Amino acid sequence: MDDWTTPFAGENLLESLQRHAFERGAKPALVWDGAGEVDYATLWSLLESLARGLKGRGLEVGARVVLVMDASRPCLLFYLGLLRLGGVAVVVDPGLTRVQWSQRLLDLAPAMVVAPSAILAEIAPCSGWQPLELSDATVATLVREGEGVALPGFPANSDAVLILATTGTTGVPKYVGLTLGNISAAATQINAVTGLTEADREVITLPLYHSFGLGRLRCGLGVGCRIHLLPGRFRPERLLKVVKASAASVFAQVPAGIRLLLAFGKRVSPWLSGVRLVEIGSASMEIAEKQRLMDYLPQARIWHHYGLTEASRSLFLEYHQAFAMDRLNALGQPPPGVEMMLDSGQSLMDGELLIRGPHVTMGYFIPAGQPSPPVRDGKWFATGDLVRRDELGFYHYVGRVDDVINLGGFKVHPLEVETMLQACPGILDVAVVAQGDGAARQLVALVLPDPSHPFAEKSVRDWMHDRLEPYKHPQSYRMVASLPRTASGKLLRRELSLANV
Repeated sequence: MDDWTTPFAGENLLESLQRHAFERGAKPALVWDGAGEVDYATLWSLLESLARGLKGRGLEVGARVVLVMDASRPCLLFYLGLLRLGGVAVVVDPGLTRVQWSQRLLDLAPAMVVAPSAILAEIAPCSGWQPLELSDATVATLVREGEGVALPGFPANSDAVLILATTGTTGVPKYVGLTLGNISAAATQINAVTGLTEADREVITLPLYHSFGLGRLRCGLGVGCRIHLLPGRFRPERLLKVVKASAASVFAQVPAGIRLLLAFGKRVSPWLSGVRLVEIGSASMEIAEKQRLMDYLPQARIWHHYGLTEASRSLFLEYHQAFAMDRLNALGQPPPGVEMMLDSGQSLMDGELLIRGPHVTMGYFIPAGQPSPPVRDGKWFATGDLVRRDELGFYHYVGRVDDVINLGGFKVHPLEVETMLQACPGILDVAVVAQGDGAARQLVALVLPDPSHPFAEKSVRDWMHDRLEPYKHPQSYRMVASLPRTASGKLLRRELSLANV
């Protein structure tokens, strides 16, 4: 095992599921609206039978299987069955385009593609992978076919079991490889910090083809709690009703979803009065939004995480605790077992965040099939994020390492300038870039104006004058119709510099 991803010595997810099947077999594990439920004993039996069926179809341990991931019953059984067999699940978004499908298949050379029939009809089969329809009927067939097939032992903690594609800030997919130890360590660390227990009832509305949603599923299964799945597009009123009706104590959501809940105002409080734990992640939130959520859910511990697909949930911030310490604007602090350092070597100076721990990726899978991790000294995973660690041990986000702009020796982090501009009336969205060379190099703000408030450049300049040093002020402001962002909202800065300046 490489130094940047330290060995995981605890109970892994498969061992936990097997234990839950014996200790709390009749307890509901997964619940679907209109599609019934499955208890822990039945879940374990089904995933073992499905693993046998997949082996009977010729699937080998370590083989890659592209799985169109949703929250349906057959999909979750396929995912867990693959895990039991020791296959490598390549989970993908049901909304992939034909071009994206071609790229995934070419890059990763899977042995099998498990997808709804409509998607299988769209992607032409080729030699090297076999199609398998994602349906209850297919699950039933494989369970029958698996009778009498011998299963191998559990995969080792060091074995790859999952590949997630992440675009980061570049828009170009990177294939992140995660081992059984990685995903088990992440769930163990998250549960230790947040206090999730087998007595909890969680509602999952997040897409499971993203690290956040799939991670919540593993956290719940790891402790043996009851998980209620709500497939499809997030609808806040649906979440409120299900949380109330099912007496749920836990839910997780991204900031965009939290804002939809906040739009209901104080009316959400009685619907969520039984919630004791909320996890938020994948993007930042304004301090005012955090304070409103605290006001609406005074009884709940609200955790906001920082992490990458490569190093899931590496920092945690609990809102009520952070507010009391005047740290609501921080990223948080690392959980036990996660080591961090800054490449600057100084806590109170900006530096690239370096991480080491059992949850950190084994590396990237490139088309040739070999992991290629971005590490320092063979010991630390380099995040590419600039952060600052304060005197209380809280980490604060500064920007991306490769986004820093040098203006005659002065270093400017565009995110700092953008954050200040976005709070200015008249600006809906903004990106800051550099134009020119040498002494003529200057900052340019690309502004998407707010249609409800006229943009006035003098007012913006006055706003910046009181808030940031002069060298951080844009020299010019240009109006744009849109700004290039990824599906998750991250700014594509490379496209900015080429297309807009």
